[in-house]
Amino acid sequence: MKFKVYNNGKQLSNEELSFNDLKINFIFHGLFGRAKNWHSIALRLSHIVEGLFIVFDLRNHGENEPSNEISYLIMVKDVFEFIERKKISKVSIIGHSMGGKLGMLFSLLYPKFVKQLFVVDIAPVNYPREEIEVVDYLLKIDVKSCKSRNEVDTKLSYYIKDKELRSFLLQNLNFNDGTYAWSLDLSTIKKGMKDLRGFPLDIISSASQIDTLCIFGGDSPYVNEKYKDNFRTLFTNLKFFKIENAGHWLHAEKPKEFIEIISKKLI
Repeated sequence: MKFKVYNNGKQLSNEELSFNDLKINFIFHGLFGRAKNWHSIALRLSHIVEGLFIVFDLRNHGENEPSNEISYLIMVKDVFEFIERKKISKVSIIGHSMGGKLGMLFSLLYPKFVKQLFVVDIAPVNYPREEIEVVDYLLKIDVKSCKSRNEVDTKLSYYIKDKELRSFLLQNLNFNDGTYAWSLDLSTIKKGMKDLRGFPLDIISSASQIDTLCIFGGDSPYVNEKYKDNFRTLFTNLKFFKIENAGHWLHAEKPKEFIEIISKKLI
């Protein structure tokens, strides 16, 4: 997995990277996200909180090479292999949406590596599939034939009316050698959507006692009272914090409040 590292309010180069005697914090982005989306938040958090903040490009996202597989269990393996390779003993995890599910599953399967868990606007449940998913709309557009980002946006607007969502998705559009291409492996993501909408409850043998905080948006449908009950069955040391007047992308909508919550709670 590709990753970016932050410490003392600045982004580090690979040459500056050292894990010795430092607190380690992982940040996992959501579906169609990437490490770059978290740049300003990671900078600010690393200025306030001691330790390294490692922000990952998850499988088939960001700067990673494409893979023909994606699932939460496979991504858990990616994280485990990174921890073993870097000889990391404990981490705190911040995960949004898909990244929150990844953080939850990793914590349930490998609790000895996790000190704290922050889950951002998602629950360990099977969410209903859409008849046509966002990935289907992205696959409909032949971006290679487009002459500008605005042309891609215009074509995408036929399917997705939400301008903010389109702007978020367009952050995954690369321009190389005169041609546009998605940095996402869309075909693999489409193939994995059933897994990504779900949560593999069948492989979990016991509940987690890890200090867990679920931060959710007051206007978001992803964490409701029923889902909170599902959450409590898997995480016994769990608290909820609602950010009012915020939706699913609450860290982007209310960054000041989000950073304050994390920085006060993070050990």
